[in-house]
Amino acid sequence: MAYDCRTKNGYSMYEMSSMVQKAIRRCDIPHAAYAANELSVNYRQYLWRRLLTVSAEDCYGIMTKEIIALQQADEIVNEKNKPGQTNDLFIAKAVVLLCMARKNRDADYVACNFMFGDRELTDEEYEQFVDYEEVERLKSVSGFDVPSYVYDCHTRKGRQRGATRMDFFREENECLQPHQYNLFDNGDYGGWYGKKRAEGKLSPSDERRLARFQAGKDGTDPTHNGTVWPPDEHDE
Repeated sequence: MAYDCRTKNGYSMYEMSSMVQKAIRRCDIPHAAYAANELSVNYRQYLWRRLLTVSAEDCYGIMTKEIIALQQADEIVNEKNKPGQTNDLFIAKAVVLLCMARKNRDADYVACNFMFGDRELTDEEYEQFVDYEEVERLKSVSGFDVPSYVYDCHTRKGRQRGATRMDFFREENECLQPHQYNLFDNGDYGGWYGKKRAEGKLSPSDERRLARFQAGKDGTDPTHNGTVWPPDEHDE
């Protein structure tokens, strides 16, 4: 026997649950927010589970962690509040983020089409992805060469080799793959080095190299106090 679960204004909980997800898919903020509000009083935990499902099922990118963080914040802020006296700011934020997120159904498609637990790989499929010679070779290897990039200024061996934080800033930014150009890629780390200089902690080596390191950069704040959007000129 199905339970007759009703929201605060008498709607079916199941219908409001359907509405919140379908409205989010269509970036229909008013209806998504209305349904979320209906569910927030008596079905708050269920609402968060639904929003988490939406984040994985309908949204592109890493959205789920944002919803988890908002759920945790919601629990902290409302820990001692009674139903009907809650702060719903974090639910509203989650609804807006999910509505505005780019959408795709890749996760749902993969779950439905490729994640079969009731079949085994064919011999051809298995051998296509398992290199038996490589497996045996790895078993016989007692060690391997550690890439030189491991030894940066955060390791003792790196510091013994002369690695500095300046090298770290430059090399690790240049090695990013695939690289997403961002707001401060053209920043000169002037805030960091200015602070170290004021504290008397800027090494003579870094002081000598600083001008060359900062050459061509667009100051400490490439956004110029939020008035410039640097990635614009790099967009295709």
